[in-house]
Amino acid sequence: MGNVYPILGVVPEREIDGMVDEQGFVTPRGRESLKRMGVETGPAVSIGKSTLRLLVDLHRGWRRPRPRIDPEAELIVGKFLGIPEEDIYLEERLGELRKSFRLGVRVGEGTRIGEGVALGPGVCIGRFCEVSDSCEICAFSTIRDKVYLGKSVFIGKDSEIGPGSRIMPGATVAPRNVVMEKAVIAEGGVFNENNKYR
Repeated sequence: MGNVYPILGVVPEREIDGMVDEQGFVTPRGRESLKRMGVETGPAVSIGKSTLRLLVDLHRGWRRPRPRIDPEAELIVGKFLGIPEEDIYLEERLGELRKSFRLGVRVGEGTRIGEGVALGPGVCIGRFCEVSDSCEICAFSTIRDKVYLGKSVFIGKDSEIGPGSRIMPGATVAPRNVVMEKAVIAEGGVFNENNKYR
C-alpha cells in the first residue's frame, strides 16, 4: 500500500537513446522498447527524456518479485490497520500486472508528456492530452481525451479525469475521485468531492 516508485539509481543514457527524436516524439524504436515494458503509445506521442528514465526505472523495480500475502489475510490486516478495501483491491491488480512484468500503461494519440512525469502502473492517458512537467499520476488512474494537466499536478490512485478537463498547476486530485467532463480545478486546489466508492 506504500509508494510503488522504486529508487534504483540513474538509468544510463544508452537505455533511452533513440527512443524519442529531436522534437521529443516517440520513435518506432522507442515504441518497441516501451511496448516490451508494457507501455502502449499511439501515434504522434511526445514524452520527455526524464519521464522515459522514470518509466525504465519503474519497470526495473517492477521485475523484482514480491512475497505474496494471502488476499484474505491482507484484507483482515488491512481492515485492522484502517486501509480501505479499495486499496487492497488495487494491490491485487498490481500483483496481476507484476506477474506479467508489464506496467500496463497506455498513452493515446497526439498526447504530450513533459519532463519528470511519474506514471504509475495501470495508468491510461487518452488522446490529445497535455501533461506538463513534474506531474504525478498514480496507479490505475484514467485521464480521458483532451485533458490539460498543469505543472506539478498530483492525481491520486484510481482516479478518473473526465474529457476536456483542465487541472491547473499545483492542483491535487485525491485518490479514488472522479472529475467530471470539462471541469476546471483551480491552481493549487484540492479536489475531493466525487469519490468513486461512496
